[in-house]
Amino acid sequence: MRLSGFATGMDINQMVTDLMRAERMPMDRMKQDQQQMEWKMDQYREINLKLDQFRTNIFDTILRRSNMTAKSASSSNEQLVKATATASAGTGTFTVSEVKSLATAATNASSEAISDGDKIDPTKKMKDQPFADSFWQQGIVNRQVITVDQKHTNIDLNTELGNPNTVVVKVNGVSYQIVEEGFDGELTATQVMVDRSNNQLIFGKEIAAKAKVEVTAFTEGEGDDLFTSSEITTYNAKGEAVTESFTFTGDQTLAQVMTEMNKSASGINVFYDEFSDKVAISRTQTGNFNPEVGGNEITFSGDFFSKGLKLDNNEEKAGTNAVFTVNGLETHRQSNTFTMNGVSMTLQQTFEKGANSVTIGASTDVDKIMDTIKSFVDEYNELVEMTNEKTSQEFYRDYRPLTDDQKDAMTDREIERWEEKAMSGLLRNDRTLQGGFNTFRSDMYTPVNTGLESAFNQIAQIGITTTNNFRDGGKLEINEDKLRKAIETDAEAVFQLFAADGPTNADKGLARRVRASADGLINQISQTAGGLRGRNLNHQFTLGRQMNNLEDRISNFERRMQQVEQRYWSQFNAMEKAVAQANAQAESLFAQMYGGM
Repeated sequence: MRLSGFATGMDINQMVTDLMRAERMPMDRMKQDQQQMEWKMDQYREINLKLDQFRTNIFDTILRRSNMTAKSASSSNEQLVKATATASAGTGTFTVSEVKSLATAATNASSEAISDGDKIDPTKKMKDQPFADSFWQQGIVNRQVITVDQKHTNIDLNTELGNPNTVVVKVNGVSYQIVEEGFDGELTATQVMVDRSNNQLIFGKEIAAKAKVEVTAFTEGEGDDLFTSSEITTYNAKGEAVTESFTFTGDQTLAQVMTEMNKSASGINVFYDEFSDKVAISRTQTGNFNPEVGGNEITFSGDFFSKGLKLDNNEEKAGTNAVFTVNGLETHRQSNTFTMNGVSMTLQQTFEKGANSVTIGASTDVDKIMDTIKSFVDEYNELVEMTNEKTSQEFYRDYRPLTDDQKDAMTDREIERWEEKAMSGLLRNDRTLQGGFNTFRSDMYTPVNTGLESAFNQIAQIGITTTNNFRDGGKLEINEDKLRKAIETDAEAVFQLFAADGPTNADKGLARRVRASADGLINQISQTAGGLRGRNLNHQFTLGRQMNNLEDRISNFERRMQQVEQRYWSQFNAMEKAVAQANAQAESLFAQMYGGM
């Protein structure tokens, strides 16, 4: 029980508060130290995040050959031939003097309407649609889905297949070619053998864990299920036949069937035109792939295609290759877009020999390379500026972090101005940061031993030097005319100046050195302030451990303060009781002495 000074007339609450304020002064200092540590940690981490981004950007930009040896291509007539260049493009020109024909894709379409009377609805079950001719087989459809628990080539089936007429196996929606039991050859990556004796599927390649294997068995005979089996044969770029087997059920819609065909390895695109009531099919690639002269690019077999979709192999419009003349040589390509000597060309339309010749040129893309180097220098300078600011800020010893009581007595603007000074200079003359950036400067200015007869082995030779203002802390500046000339002279040498690699630091390019040094500095800062490299918990880095120790000291001190406050209240309570007793005795004595008067 706490008494409030009724006997003594003293403000006990205020007295205890004042006494505890003095007692808590060490606590305030510890909390101020704690706040300073948090600010210091935040400033370290701010620099470290920027360093980490810089390190990543070096790899993604200036160390990429595609950026630093970029080429550009030009066409004298882009309406006839377009051109783009890859990093591997050589300098020089091509002359396309004639384009006899453009590459086209093989196509086919229904020879007549596929519906009988009312047109079919491609979104409804096919068994309920009025196809002109019947193509269904009747029997039993047995479907099972297996989710693979771990990668394997042998997959156990849930139930026995029996002796079906047709088996379809799909993995994650992709069909596999069925090989019957007894096959003694080596299975390819797209084949699967049905081992009925062991009730297994044996794949030619491992099936990944979590893959969904769908097995559908179709048995003709007794049963109410409707199904139809068909095949499509196309040819790949090597002229090899690719046969895809399909088995569709009456419960599927035509839209679902077309989607399945479009997703298959056949490389075709199928759609149904409701106006003409016909199906159109085309290869997704242009060109002639069938090595047999006059042979079909797309061959259909099965009643579903011949009767259901009215597709006649004889009605195919064959795919054609592009035929053109370049630098006097007539040649052909299966696609209208192709690459020659690193230059990608796209034929836009045909034209005859004569005044329409198109000149294609390839040259170094100086602007892109300059932009890459300027971006690297800008980011380097931003880091130098940020770090130089942190390590040279004035430290204001008289501006400690504010306590809660101090903040209560100040305006928001006063608090902001105070804390601006309190946070200043926490990393002043920091040895880790200064040492790290001294290493950067050494990395940038030490000559590079590329092992080649290179035109450049120092950064100053390509127009990049340190600014004259010593206050800039080693920031770089670019003489753009000199840099442009260096790139035009030898872009490969400029690239090697930044990106060369070798067993020693002297053999490594400037950007590669800086990236390695940044990696080391990031690790050092992380050991001090955490935040990166898996150091997210306080016990994993120096400042965090110090903060934990300080937190323990604050907790222990807080417990002592509670005991001290309780002691003060006990003392004042005792005093109040003593005074109250004295007052009571005095009143009693007074009453005895003067009570009869």
